[in-house]
Amino acid sequence: MKILLISANKEMLPDPVAPLGLAYLAGALTDKQHEVAIVDLCFVQGDKKALTDRIVSFMPDIIGISVRNIDNVSFPNSISYLPFYKDVVSWCRECSGAPIVAGGAGFTLMPDYILTYIDADYGIIGEGEERLPELIAAIADGRQCIDILGVITRQSSVKNRKVSSAFLDFDSIPFPRRDLLDNSAYMRCGGMGNIQTKRGCNGRCIYCTYPLIEGRAVRLRSSKKVVAEIEYMKKELGIDTFFIVDTVFNYPPKHVQEICQELIKRNLTVKWSCYCSPVFATKELISLMKESGCTGVEFGTDSCADVVLKSLRKDFALKDIIKASQVCRNLDMAFCHSILLGAPGETMHTVSETLRVMHDIDQTAVIIMTGIRIFPGTELARIAEMEGIILEQEISLSPVFYMSSAVKSFIVELVKEYAQNHSNCIVPGQNIMCDYTIQKRLRHYGIRGPLWEHMKFSRHKGAPHRNEDFYY
Repeated sequence: MKILLISANKEMLPDPVAPLGLAYLAGALTDKQHEVAIVDLCFVQGDKKALTDRIVSFMPDIIGISVRNIDNVSFPNSISYLPFYKDVVSWCRECSGAPIVAGGAGFTLMPDYILTYIDADYGIIGEGEERLPELIAAIADGRQCIDILGVITRQSSVKNRKVSSAFLDFDSIPFPRRDLLDNSAYMRCGGMGNIQTKRGCNGRCIYCTYPLIEGRAVRLRSSKKVVAEIEYMKKELGIDTFFIVDTVFNYPPKHVQEICQELIKRNLTVKWSCYCSPVFATKELISLMKESGCTGVEFGTDSCADVVLKSLRKDFALKDIIKASQVCRNLDMAFCHSILLGAPGETMHTVSETLRVMHDIDQTAVIIMTGIRIFPGTELARIAEMEGIILEQEISLSPVFYMSSAVKSFIVELVKEYAQNHSNCIVPGQNIMCDYTIQKRLRHYGIRGPLWEHMKFSRHKGAPHRNEDFYY
C-alpha cells in the first residue's frame, strides 16, 4: 500500500529538529514492502498547497500524521501546536478519502482528546513500528482493529489504551529512512542531525512523560548499529554534527563507552552533544566522550536545592551537580544546566540557592524554565490534584502549569532580572536569548551544534555582572 507520513512540526526554537520518529516508522513500513513518502512541513512556505499537491500526486491509501509535541511547554509564553494539526487533517480530507492515523509522542499523552480535536480516524498510542503495519493490514483486509493493542478509534475499548507492556526491542527495528528527509535544510537551519541510542527511562521524575511514552525499561540499540547509522549520515548525507536525543545518554555507562570506542575505532571525525545525568559524569567517561567527538553536555539539573531535588524525585543531589560541573570545566567540555523553578516545595530560599549555585558554577550556559507543565498520568498531576490546582481528569489540551504558591507572585520577574545580569542565561518562556533573529544569524555563519555551546566564547571574555544583594 502507499503510505504518506506527515510531519506537521514547524517549531524552529531552539532549533528545527528532523522527524526521527517518522523516519523510523518509514523504515519499518518499507521493511513490510509498503511504498512510503514523507511530507515535512517544517521549512515549507504555503503549507496547504504543498501538502495537497503531494497528496494528489502520490495518491496515498493511508495518511499518517505525527503529533510530536502538543505545545512548547513554556510559561508564561505558551504556544499550542494543535490548531495547526487540526488544519492539516482538514486539508487532507479536502483532497483525499484515505483514512487518517494520528500518532507520536504528544498524541500518546492525551490520545482521546487529540483524536477528537484534530478529527483523525485512528490513533496509535506508543511506538508505531509494529502497530501501524498491523493497522494497515487490518484496513486492507476490511477487518476490525479493536484487537490491535494501542490502536484506538473514538469507539474503541479502554484496554486498547493500556500499552505499557508492549514496547519493542529497539535493536530489532529497521534503520530509519533518513533519505526521505531534507537533511541539508536541517543542517543549514538547525546545525545538526539527530540520533537515538536507546528508548525508555527508569528515572522517577514526578513531571516526566518519557516513561509513559517509551516505558521504564531502558532498551539499548547496539553500539555497532548506532555508529553505523552515524557513519551513513556522514558519508551519504553530509551530516557531521549530531545531537543524541536520549533522555539520558550517559546511562548505562558501559553502553556509552562502547559507542565512544566504536566511533574512535572507525576514525569518524564527527561532533556530537547530548543530555546527561550528573551522577554518571565521571572524569573517565567525559574524557572518552570528548575523545570520540563530544563537544557539549546538557544536564537536566532542575534545581540546586536538595529539598527540591528530593521532591522532584531526582536521583542526584547538589554535590553531584557540583562534581559533574567540575569535571566538565577541568576537561574543557562545554556544559549547560537546565533549571525548572516553581516545583513542589520551592521557596524564595530554594530559588536563591539555585541561582547562587548557577552563578558560582560558571557553566557555559543555563536554561531556566518557570513552572512545570502538568500532563496526565504523572505524579505531578496527582500532586496538583491533592493541592486543589486541577483534577487529573480535567487536564486537557489547554496547558496548565504547576507553580509553587510560595514563588508564584514573583518568579517570572526574578528570572528576567537574573537573565539581564547573566549573559549566559537562556529563558525560553520569555524569549530571552532564544529567538529566531539570534538563531538565524549564528546559523548563517555556519555555526553548528546546540547554540548554547557557543556562549563559552563570550564567557571567556569576562564574568557577567553579579548583584550580591539580589541573589543571596
